[in-house]
Amino acid sequence: MELLTLPQGVDTLLIPLPQAVRAEPGTRRVLYFEASREGVVDREGEDIAADALWASRDLFLRQGNIDVNHWSWLGNPPGTGMRPEYVIGLPLEVRRQGPSIFVKAELFSNLAPPPPGSSGEWADRVWHSLTQMTPPMRWFPSVFGKLAPNATVEVELRDGKRVRVLKGPIEWYSVGLAQRAQNPALPPVSLEPMGAFAKAEGAGDVRVMGQVAVVPYRTLAKALTQAALLTAGDPQALDAKAGLSGVPALRRESLEALYRQTAPKVLRGLLTGRVEGSLKGVMKAFLRLGVPERVAKRFTTRLGEEILALTPKGGQGESVRRKP
Repeated sequence: MELLTLPQGVDTLLIPLPQAVRAEPGTRRVLYFEASREGVVDREGEDIAADALWASRDLFLRQGNIDVNHWSWLGNPPGTGMRPEYVIGLPLEVRRQGPSIFVKAELFSNLAPPPPGSSGEWADRVWHSLTQMTPPMRWFPSVFGKLAPNATVEVELRDGKRVRVLKGPIEWYSVGLAQRAQNPALPPVSLEPMGAFAKAEGAGDVRVMGQVAVVPYRTLAKALTQAALLTAGDPQALDAKAGLSGVPALRRESLEALYRQTAPKVLRGLLTGRVEGSLKGVMKAFLRLGVPERVAKRFTTRLGEEILALTPKGGQGESVRRKP
């Protein structure tokens, strides 16, 4: 197989993680969803102008929340008063793409078991239903807010039905997650970047940013499931006569067997986040598995080359943005 060398100057691999790994304890609970789409009528016969929501995005980001069924605002059952225990998260970012408004949000995580019936417990319930159930439960987004006193509302006839078009201004306070879609045209929430976030966070092959290489998770998963490719390798990289003095007892055949035994374990560590996504982290993982230091260095280089070689040229993968 064709081996690719690591890009010059790169010493770190960042591996974006999908649903199965995001369910691991300690991971941030990030969701993506299309909150609203202008031109589409919801179950209450209303169409919200994208300009109106977009103009209120700062209010939503500063003071808004993510809750269950709008119960934090309306009560459960509705009309019984505000119930803050149903607040399960906060918005992180709002983006617009044409008539659609997309939101990136984070559900609360608990440092200790949450009290029964608390916000932390409801956040745990929703996250569990998305990451630990097969198939995952569907949660649909619904915008909550109120019209400003000077708001404009137009009434139109569409397909013989009266539609209230909310032109704004709007005070946007919340997005509720429900199992019955308030707007059937909108998809359920996703653990993967979607819409306006997909282009920025979810596309591309192995990308190099300074000393950081971003490797698609699917590339690592493919490497893990195609063990034969992981053992094809470059014979010279395992040749005991090519500079492996100090470990004369390890012949080429035994080195190959050692690589076959340890490389999948290191890959699993990368996939689950237990191994740091850097060359130093990968080498430490090999050392912890009992691989001699000189051999661990070669194994680290080989594994990095094989991961990059498994990335399809021009294919679709995932990428992450570096934090400033």
